[in-house]
Amino acid sequence: MLPPLRLRAAGLALAAVAAGWWPAQSVAEEPTPLRPVHSWAYQLQGANPTDIAASPFDLVVIDYSHDGTAKEAYRADEVQLMQRKAGGGRRVVLSYLSIGEAEDYRFYWDARWKTGSPAWLGPRNPDWPGNYKVRFWDPEWQALMFGRPEAYLDQIMASGFDGLYLDVIDAYEYYQPGRPTAAADMVDFVLAVSAYAKSKNPDFLIFPQNGEALLKDPRYLAAIDGIGKEDLFYSGDANSYPSSEPELRDSLEQLRGVVAAGKLVLSVEYLTRREHIRAYRIQAAQAGFLTYVAARSLDALIEPN
Repeated sequence: MLPPLRLRAAGLALAAVAAGWWPAQSVAEEPTPLRPVHSWAYQLQGANPTDIAASPFDLVVIDYSHDGTAKEAYRADEVQLMQRKAGGGRRVVLSYLSIGEAEDYRFYWDARWKTGSPAWLGPRNPDWPGNYKVRFWDPEWQALMFGRPEAYLDQIMASGFDGLYLDVIDAYEYYQPGRPTAAADMVDFVLAVSAYAKSKNPDFLIFPQNGEALLKDPRYLAAIDGIGKEDLFYSGDANSYPSSEPELRDSLEQLRGVVAAGKLVLSVEYLTRREHIRAYRIQAAQAGFLTYVAARSLDALIEPN
């Protein structure tokens, strides 16, 4: 079973309209590069191709493998099945890929590795078993991610996925105190991934998750097709902001810029209370974001109710 996805709380926005940060209506017309996409889903553990094929979603994000291992990687025919909608039409299927941390259950992992050996491998993440910080700007780490047939991205592309959902983009924040170029390094990394993938398939999609502060670099926005964002309005079912109002305002400003550019914002909240779910869907729709309500374990396909 895959370890739970790294999450990053950003805060509850129930006061957004009253505070004057919130647009009364969507800030842009429907996105054009992915115009048929009106709904999305997110499942990283135990995704069943038959269930996804029968679901109503226009876009799904899954792991590249049934259980995270190379042995159980989804075959090309399984990816094709998930891409076909039951009522006709095409579904977008993105593969999850963590580029900001190493995972010891992935095919690239060497049991002999330890912190500092190889040089790019950082300390274990105490919050996420099996995950390790990486010096993501290191060419050796990046070579594991893309650029040769055995690299992670190249295997994903060979299976026929429509694009990537890049996680732990905000890893640059960990290194920033001692490496002032860390944010720019992550921008350069994502740009390199995008340029490489699109050189092989111009229609291949790139969606980073979180790290929306990087959108202040116009090159970053130009290189991606949309962005995923967790815990923007809520931290689970909590009723208070775990982050400051200026932080939340800045995130909203950056994400609205993605919508204005005709690209998708895939918003996910981990909620159970009906009043929170209803408020979230209203707020996100007003901003032009696509919504999904999930369990934090991301182990089920949850349809709207």
